[in-house]
Amino acid sequence: MKMNPLVTELSLYDIAGTPGVAADVSHVNTAAQVKGYAGDAELGAALKDADVVIIPAGVPRKPGMTRDDLFAINGGIVKGLVEAIA
Repeated sequence: MKMNPLVTELSLYDIAGTPGVAADVSHVNTAAQVKGYAGDAELGAALKDADVVIIPAGVPRKPGMTRDDLFAINGGIVKGLVEAIA
């Protein structure tokens, strides 16, 4: 996304660690500005004025976890994000 010339601002969000990832991505030599947001308190700021929202992943499957368990966890994560987006 940072390499796309149509992207002027890129907001990255996750529950933790995102500001560091955003700093790394910001070193890609394009004009797009990058900012990282972490935690529920910053979700609204991450979504402010967004034209496109991409949800690339969820919690990885852990040993002993059923597919139903994984779906329930990731479904809850996506539900919360979609509610914030709406």
